[in-house]
Amino acid sequence: MSSSMLIQTHQHPFAIALDRTALLVIDLQNDFCHPDGFCSSVMGADIAPLRNIIPRVQAVIDWARQHGVLVIYTRESHKPDLSDAAPSKKLRYENAGYPLGAPGKLGRFLIQGERGCALIDELQPLETEVQLDKPAHSAFVSTALEAVLRQHNITHLLFTGVTTECCVLGSYRHASDLGFYGLLLEDCCAALSLQEHQAAIDVLLGENGAIGWVTSSDRVLAL
Repeated sequence: MSSSMLIQTHQHPFAIALDRTALLVIDLQNDFCHPDGFCSSVMGADIAPLRNIIPRVQAVIDWARQHGVLVIYTRESHKPDLSDAAPSKKLRYENAGYPLGAPGKLGRFLIQGERGCALIDELQPLETEVQLDKPAHSAFVSTALEAVLRQHNITHLLFTGVTTECCVLGSYRHASDLGFYGLLLEDCCAALSLQEHQAAIDVLLGENGAIGWVTSSDRVLAL
Protein backbone atom coordinates (compact mmCIF):
# COMPACT_ATOMS: atom_id res chain seq x y z
CA MET A 1 0.00 0.00 0.00
CA SER A 2 1.29 3.44 -0.91
CA SER A 3 2.51 5.63 1.95
CA SER A 4 1.21 9.18 1.93
CA MET A 5 3.00 12.41 2.73
CA LEU A 6 1.44 15.70 3.69
CA ILE A 7 2.00 18.92 1.77
CA GLN A 8 1.08 22.19 3.41
CA THR A 9 -1.26 24.34 1.34
CA HIS A 10 -2.90 27.72 1.85
CA GLN A 11 -5.77 26.09 3.70
CA HIS A 12 -5.88 22.35 4.33
CA PRO A 13 -3.09 19.73 4.17
CA PHE A 14 -2.84 17.70 0.96
CA ALA A 15 -2.03 14.01 1.42
CA ILE A 16 -0.12 12.57 -1.49
CA ALA A 17 1.43 9.24 -2.50
CA LEU A 18 4.05 9.80 -5.18
CA ASP A 19 3.48 6.47 -6.92
CA ARG A 20 -0.13 7.49 -7.55
CA THR A 21 0.68 11.04 -8.64
CA ALA A 22 1.13 12.69 -12.04
CA LEU A 23 2.46 16.12 -12.95
CA LEU A 24 0.49 18.04 -15.58
CA VAL A 25 2.40 20.63 -17.61
CA ILE A 26 -0.34 22.53 -19.40
CA ASP A 27 0.13 24.36 -22.70
CA LEU A 28 3.64 25.75 -22.31
CA GLN A 29 3.80 26.31 -26.06
CA ASN A 30 5.61 28.74 -28.34
CA ASP A 31 2.41 30.55 -29.32
CA PHE A 32 1.92 31.53 -25.70
CA CYS A 33 5.46 31.72 -24.28
CA HIS A 34 7.93 32.45 -27.10
CA PRO A 35 8.84 36.07 -27.95
CA ASP A 36 7.95 35.34 -31.59
CA GLY A 37 4.81 33.45 -30.63
CA PHE A 38 1.30 34.61 -31.42
CA CYS A 39 0.54 36.17 -28.03
CA SER A 40 3.61 38.37 -28.11
CA SER A 41 4.18 39.14 -31.79
CA VAL A 42 0.56 39.41 -32.98
CA MET A 43 -1.50 40.21 -29.89
CA GLY A 44 1.18 42.44 -28.40
CA ALA A 45 0.77 40.81 -24.99
CA ASP A 46 3.40 40.99 -22.28
CA ILE A 47 4.48 37.35 -21.92
CA ALA A 48 6.95 38.03 -19.10
CA PRO A 49 4.63 36.51 -16.47
CA LEU A 50 4.42 33.31 -18.55
CA ARG A 51 8.16 33.11 -19.11
CA ASN A 52 8.94 33.82 -15.46
CA ILE A 53 7.50 30.47 -14.36
CA ILE A 54 9.64 28.38 -16.73
CA PRO A 55 12.59 27.82 -14.33
CA ARG A 56 10.23 26.73 -11.54
CA VAL A 57 8.35 24.37 -13.85
CA GLN A 58 11.70 22.93 -14.95
CA ALA A 59 12.61 22.33 -11.30
CA VAL A 60 9.32 20.53 -10.63
CA ILE A 61 9.76 18.39 -13.76
CA ASP A 62 13.26 17.44 -12.60
CA TRP A 63 11.86 16.57 -9.16
CA ALA A 64 9.12 14.45 -10.75
CA ARG A 65 11.64 12.52 -12.85
CA GLN A 66 13.81 11.86 -9.81
CA HIS A 67 10.83 10.53 -7.86
CA GLY A 68 9.25 8.44 -10.61
CA VAL A 69 6.24 10.74 -10.95
CA LEU A 70 4.55 10.53 -14.35
CA VAL A 71 4.89 13.77 -16.35
CA ILE A 72 2.19 14.70 -18.87
CA TYR A 73 2.44 17.65 -21.26
CA THR A 74 -0.55 19.14 -23.07
CA ARG A 75 -0.82 21.39 -26.09
CA GLU A 76 -3.90 23.40 -26.97
CA SER A 77 -4.10 22.62 -30.66
CA HIS A 78 -6.31 21.92 -33.64
CA LYS A 79 -6.23 20.13 -36.95
CA PRO A 80 -5.34 22.39 -39.89
CA ASP A 81 -8.96 22.40 -41.13
CA LEU A 82 -10.25 23.20 -37.59
CA SER A 83 -12.66 20.28 -37.85
CA ASP A 84 -12.02 19.50 -34.19
CA ALA A 85 -12.78 23.04 -33.00
CA ALA A 86 -16.21 23.58 -31.48
CA PRO A 87 -18.18 26.38 -33.22
CA SER A 88 -18.58 28.14 -29.87
CA LYS A 89 -14.82 28.12 -29.34
CA LYS A 90 -14.20 29.49 -32.83
CA LEU A 91 -16.62 32.33 -32.13
CA ARG A 92 -15.14 33.11 -28.72
CA TYR A 93 -11.63 33.37 -30.14
CA GLU A 94 -12.86 35.50 -33.02
CA ASN A 95 -14.64 37.79 -30.59
CA ALA A 96 -11.43 38.07 -28.57
CA GLY A 97 -9.53 39.21 -31.66
CA TYR A 98 -7.32 36.17 -32.23
CA PRO A 99 -9.10 33.61 -34.43
CA LEU A 100 -7.94 30.01 -34.37
CA GLY A 101 -5.62 29.42 -37.31
CA ALA A 102 -4.72 33.09 -37.78
CA PRO A 103 -1.23 33.63 -39.24
CA GLY A 104 1.70 34.49 -36.99
CA LYS A 105 5.48 34.53 -37.07
CA LEU A 106 5.63 30.88 -36.03
CA GLY A 107 2.80 29.68 -38.24
CA ARG A 108 -0.95 29.50 -37.84
CA PHE A 109 -2.22 30.04 -34.30
CA LEU A 110 -2.70 26.77 -32.36
CA ILE A 111 -2.52 24.55 -35.44
CA GLN A 112 -0.86 21.16 -35.11
CA GLY A 113 2.43 20.89 -36.96
CA GLU A 114 3.17 24.61 -36.76
CA ARG A 115 6.18 25.75 -34.74
CA GLY A 116 3.99 28.01 -32.66
CA CYS A 117 1.98 25.04 -31.48
CA ALA A 118 5.03 23.12 -30.26
CA LEU A 119 6.19 23.00 -26.66
CA ILE A 120 8.85 25.55 -25.76
CA ASP A 121 12.47 24.45 -26.16
CA GLU A 122 13.09 24.69 -22.42
CA LEU A 123 10.60 21.91 -21.66
CA GLN A 124 11.25 19.02 -23.98
CA PRO A 125 9.68 15.73 -22.86
CA LEU A 126 11.54 12.49 -22.45
CA GLU A 127 10.49 9.59 -24.67
CA THR A 128 8.86 7.94 -21.66
CA GLU A 129 6.69 10.98 -20.89
CA VAL A 130 3.22 11.62 -22.25
CA GLN A 131 2.23 14.36 -24.73
CA LEU A 132 -1.39 15.14 -25.53
CA ASP A 133 -3.03 17.52 -28.00
CA LYS A 134 -6.28 18.96 -26.70
CA PRO A 135 -8.92 20.90 -28.65
CA ALA A 136 -10.63 22.36 -25.58
CA HIS A 137 -9.56 24.26 -22.50
CA SER A 138 -9.98 21.19 -20.30
CA ALA A 139 -7.25 18.64 -20.89
CA PHE A 140 -9.84 15.88 -20.48
CA VAL A 141 -12.07 16.81 -23.43
CA SER A 142 -11.49 14.67 -26.54
CA THR A 143 -8.15 13.34 -25.25
CA ALA A 144 -6.84 10.12 -23.74
CA LEU A 145 -5.86 11.85 -20.50
CA GLU A 146 -8.33 10.13 -18.19
CA ALA A 147 -7.54 6.73 -19.71
CA VAL A 148 -3.80 7.29 -19.25
CA LEU A 149 -4.29 8.29 -15.62
CA ARG A 150 -6.51 5.31 -14.86
CA GLN A 151 -4.06 2.97 -16.59
CA HIS A 152 -1.26 4.21 -14.31
CA ASN A 153 -3.48 4.10 -11.19
CA ILE A 154 -3.10 7.84 -10.75
CA THR A 155 -5.29 9.46 -8.12
CA HIS A 156 -3.49 12.75 -7.47
CA LEU A 157 -2.50 15.50 -9.91
CA LEU A 158 -0.07 18.40 -9.65
CA PHE A 159 -1.03 21.32 -11.91
CA THR A 160 1.40 23.67 -13.65
CA GLY A 161 1.21 25.72 -16.86
CA VAL A 162 -0.71 28.47 -18.61
CA THR A 163 -2.94 30.23 -18.47
CA THR A 164 -4.11 29.96 -14.90
CA GLU A 165 -7.66 31.20 -15.41
CA CYS A 166 -8.24 29.34 -18.67
CA CYS A 167 -6.79 25.90 -19.41
CA VAL A 168 -5.23 25.31 -15.99
CA LEU A 169 -8.39 26.12 -14.04
CA GLY A 170 -10.59 24.38 -16.63
CA SER A 171 -8.53 21.21 -16.38
CA TYR A 172 -8.39 21.38 -12.58
CA ARG A 173 -12.16 21.68 -12.20
CA HIS A 174 -12.76 18.85 -14.67
CA ALA A 175 -10.26 16.62 -12.86
CA SER A 176 -12.01 17.28 -9.56
CA ASP A 177 -15.36 16.29 -11.04
CA LEU A 178 -13.79 13.04 -12.26
CA GLY A 179 -12.67 12.26 -8.72
CA PHE A 180 -8.98 13.17 -8.91
CA TYR A 181 -7.25 15.03 -6.10
CA GLY A 182 -5.70 18.19 -7.55
CA LEU A 183 -2.98 20.44 -6.17
CA LEU A 184 -2.25 23.64 -8.08
CA LEU A 185 1.29 25.04 -7.80
CA GLU A 186 0.56 28.74 -7.97
CA ASP A 187 4.13 29.85 -8.70
CA CYS A 188 4.30 27.38 -11.60
CA CYS A 189 1.19 28.80 -13.29
CA ALA A 190 0.70 32.17 -14.93
CA ALA A 191 -1.70 34.37 -16.85
CA LEU A 192 -1.14 37.37 -19.09
CA SER A 193 -2.16 39.58 -16.18
CA LEU A 194 -1.59 39.21 -12.46
CA GLN A 195 -5.25 40.02 -11.85
CA GLU A 196 -6.45 37.08 -13.97
CA HIS A 197 -3.96 34.74 -12.32
CA GLN A 198 -5.01 35.80 -8.84
CA ALA A 199 -8.70 35.56 -9.72
CA ALA A 200 -8.22 31.90 -10.65
CA ILE A 201 -6.32 31.23 -7.44
CA ASP A 202 -9.10 32.91 -5.46
CA VAL A 203 -11.67 30.64 -7.12
CA LEU A 204 -9.81 27.53 -5.95
CA LEU A 205 -9.44 28.98 -2.45
CA GLY A 206 -13.13 29.83 -2.28
CA GLU A 207 -15.61 28.29 0.13
CA ASN A 208 -12.90 27.42 2.66
CA GLY A 209 -11.34 24.67 0.57
CA ALA A 210 -14.45 23.10 -0.91
CA ILE A 211 -13.16 23.73 -4.44
CA GLY A 212 -9.47 22.87 -4.34
CA TRP A 213 -5.95 22.95 -2.95
CA VAL A 214 -3.24 25.52 -3.74
CA THR A 215 0.41 25.64 -2.69
CA SER A 216 3.82 26.75 -3.95
CA SER A 217 6.44 24.60 -5.63
CA ASP A 218 8.90 24.76 -2.73
CA ARG A 219 6.48 22.68 -0.63
CA VAL A 220 6.57 19.94 -3.25
CA LEU A 221 10.30 20.11 -3.87
CA ALA A 222 10.88 19.61 -0.15
CA LEU A 223 9.35 16.11 -0.25
